[in-house]
Amino acid sequence: MQSIECTILRGGSSKGVYIERDCLPPAGAERDRQILEIYGSPDVRQIDGLGGADKLTSKVALMGKPTRADCDIDYLFGQVGTVIPKIDWTSNCGNLSAGAALYAVHKKYVPLDGDAARVAIHQVNTGRRLRATVPLKDGHAARSGDFAIGGVPGTGARIDLDFGDFGGGAMKKGVLPTGNPVDSFDVPGLGRIDVSVIDAANLCIFVRVEDVGIDPLTGVEELQANTALIDRLEAIRTTVSRDIGFITEGDVEQEMRIRVNPLLFAVASPRTYKALNNITVDESEHDILSRSMARRAFSKAHPGTGSIGTSVACGIAGTIAHEAYRGRTVRGETYSVRIGHPGGHLEVRAKLDALSNRPPMLQSAILGRTARVIMDGCAYLKA
Repeated sequence: MQSIECTILRGGSSKGVYIERDCLPPAGAERDRQILEIYGSPDVRQIDGLGGADKLTSKVALMGKPTRADCDIDYLFGQVGTVIPKIDWTSNCGNLSAGAALYAVHKKYVPLDGDAARVAIHQVNTGRRLRATVPLKDGHAARSGDFAIGGVPGTGARIDLDFGDFGGGAMKKGVLPTGNPVDSFDVPGLGRIDVSVIDAANLCIFVRVEDVGIDPLTGVEELQANTALIDRLEAIRTTVSRDIGFITEGDVEQEMRIRVNPLLFAVASPRTYKALNNITVDESEHDILSRSMARRAFSKAHPGTGSIGTSVACGIAGTIAHEAYRGRTVRGETYSVRIGHPGGHLEVRAKLDALSNRPPMLQSAILGRTARVIMDGCAYLKA
């Protein structure tokens, strides 16, 4: 049997299989076929592979020597389909980015001296550089710590990820690709609706919960069971993607079933609610409440890249996220955004440039995550 060496890591509130790119064929149909087989796709249960039957656990990271001189490692992200046998190579995963930083330490891509390893990651999907700090102990990645993140039991060593280079990465038009903090779109089944579009780490769409018929106290499982709601939200993703020129070719509705981008967030002001695992998130523990959806599936946590986009949106006056945000921001100063999500809450420290006479530019966005190596081994192909 043909075997492929791989490492399974949890990165943030996601989990993925990390594979050295040289262990796979070049980019193309055969590479994708082998990855789909490793995951057991297409199959909603992924019973015959390593996939976890959830979008948060059906992710792949291809790693390798850096192709940028100012980076230590390359990281290419793929969202592996469960039902549709396709891999989306057009986006990034902020949670698996934490795993990419840990992988660089685990596989000794960087020097392991001192109390922390500083890893410069070439995020190949976007061409941007991610800066990470991984705590060390006795020449290895620290295996324990007191940092907790929503959606992951227990605690771990905090890995800091700075997405300051990721403003405007999806459309190359800055963090406000339409030029406006709010735009109105005619959406089938909804009529005219206000939307904020933010391009930071991934392309993010923000809507008000009341405009799309979401009760923010409703559990994520109940939201997922509401197919009419999902149809409305997907109609927003489709309409916005088409109208702003993000997707200009092919069947846009079909592309929305494959692509992670754009991520959609229905947001509201803070309130006390019940999260997964019977956790109560108090109104005082977050600054904005968010429910995330893409590819017809609500997220059981909050996308790491989406937290970057949310923090940027909260820092720009006039956006729908800024309207819901219960905090204070000043251009040119670091501010904090605590996001309440179905898995708990998370925090981003962000900073926009100080020049208020021009469109905002992202300077830094630091997200704390934990990560853990689960196993090293080989995945076997059927043939």
